Amino acid sequence: MSYDEGGLAFYPGCSLDGLGKAYRKSSELVSRDLGIVMDEIVDYNCCGATEVKTVSYDLSVFLPGRNLALAKEMGSKAVVAPCNGCVFSLGRANKAITEDAATKNRMNEYLNKAGAPSYEGDVEVKHIIEVIYQQAGLDAVRKRVRKPLKGLRVACYYGCLYTRPKIYTGAGSGERDNPEHPHFMDDLMEAIGAETVDYPLKTVCCGGGHAIADREVSVGFSASILNEAARLNADFVVTMCPLGQMNIEANIPMIEKQYGREIVRPVVYFTQLMALAFGHSRRDARLADNFSDAGKILHSKGF
Repeated sequence: MSYDEGGLAFYPGCSLDGLGKAYRKSSELVSRDLGIVMDEIVDYNCCGATEVKTVSYDLSVFLPGRNLALAKEMGSKAVVAPCNGCVFSLGRANKAITEDAATKNRMNEYLNKAGAPSYEGDVEVKHIIEVIYQQAGLDAVRKRVRKPLKGLRVACYYGCLYTRPKIYTGAGSGERDNPEHPHFMDDLMEAIGAETVDYPLKTVCCGGGHAIADREVSVGFSASILNEAARLNADFVVTMCPLGQMNIEANIPMIEKQYGREIVRPVVYFTQLMALAFGHSRRDARLADNFSDAGKILHSKGF
């Protein structure tokens, strides 16, 4: 399925070629099953995530700006990214280039020197969950289910950057998700047969920004996410951000040590569960790539 008449450009970012390969593979399975066509941006670069802006403003706009310029050159009207951090960076670059003529002029000078085309800030940025939710739709998801995930209770964790800040993500405008109470992932999980819990920590920070500078703070944030999921008797915490997924899972050994094993829940990408429901194997969904073990619970539930 194309986006309007311009098509969708896929931006994997650094993480989906590294620790987020399971997210990439399961996203590709789900997208293909739903007929969503995306063309990967050729010669894409790191977007600078959320950190480069503290070093250089121009570099923090140029890096995502180059990806957007390349997508535009491909004839795409929208860039699709599966990472909350990438969506933030791309959206922030768009706003800077669109609203500040001086920034746009400098960026185009840099882009042209780097051999990239000029860019006017006119390529839309979308999270992959928005594309699945809006362009495929819940009815198409339900029709594609071959093995409903009945009996699974899931806590949907969206992360702090999915809807924040609204000036970059567009949350709450048009067909975007609700900025305070996002529900796209909950709706998708229910469409594949899983039971969602009323999870109050769905948009809190996982502590990823403190993972290196202050590990204790990072562990505490991640522990609170798992602890609340355990209190609600959820089988899994389900994520949509490779940074959040990695940070929570990487902290599990410390969480077990500090808070006990009883609060730990396996952490999986929403696309991995969708792939299972669509009839793909656990191997196809790359569940063995995850640090946390989802296999025992899935086996006990008959999946």
